[in-house]
Amino acid sequence: MKKISTLLLVVFSTLACTNAKHAEYEKNTEKAKAYFKLHETEQAEEMFTYLHEDMEWHMPVYGMGMGGINEVKAAIIGYQAEFDNMKFTADHWLPGVDSETGEPDGSTRVYGTWTSVNAKTGIETSLTSYHSFEFKDNKIINGGDWFDLGGMMNNSGHKNLVVAEFKILPGKEEIVFAAMDNPEIGLNITRNYKGCNSLVSTFNKESNTLFVMSEWDSYEEYDTYLKWRYEEFPDLGEAIIPHLKGGIKGFKAIYPNSDYKIY
Repeated sequence: MKKISTLLLVVFSTLACTNAKHAEYEKNTEKAKAYFKLHETEQAEEMFTYLHEDMEWHMPVYGMGMGGINEVKAAIIGYQAEFDNMKFTADHWLPGVDSETGEPDGSTRVYGTWTSVNAKTGIETSLTSYHSFEFKDNKIINGGDWFDLGGMMNNSGHKNLVVAEFKILPGKEEIVFAAMDNPEIGLNITRNYKGCNSLVSTFNKESNTLFVMSEWDSYEEYDTYLKWRYEEFPDLGEAIIPHLKGGIKGFKAIYPNSDYKIY
């Protein structure tokens, strides 16, 4: 009889704990839904009141890893500046589980789709996503966003592309390549210059031309970069210009460009 009583006590305790966690999950799900509604109506300051000061958040940016409250706030402001008509449509809200025990812990998670319109280009977006939320002191403390931010930005954003041509003298290719790859003066310096968002290069053997394609916040930023390269940090130019066809005439930067599209 004592064993039966003990077993019943364990069962009732487990049920009580499960019910409590489910109630906590439902409460936290409503908070997460309200948080998303504020994002849809671009009420950033109200969203900030949901964030715990000690939060750790998985950021949907390649190589960024975990962010804190300041990174999350900056991301919220950035999204709301970049996109209009944001709307989240949930597929499934589900209880979260403890990573060690696998048991429900009161947290919440959701699969769904964000739709919006890029404020600058007018391009419509549809972004599948996954989000998780853990709470402490009634505020979001842990979790993250998982979606293809880079793909969405590449597909919908305005691009200030620059195509630079370097027509190289025959037999001087390796000298130019070495200068471009030199970490002290080369293209990594360009990539890390203020306003440069991406940079790739490719070489065409038939024309003996190196093409460098970069994307900038603005063409004014690129102009500033070129002036800096010419006047303040000419090391790369001094290393490669003697090995270009016609010297400086062997370099050409093609910009401004418009109507950027991905097919």
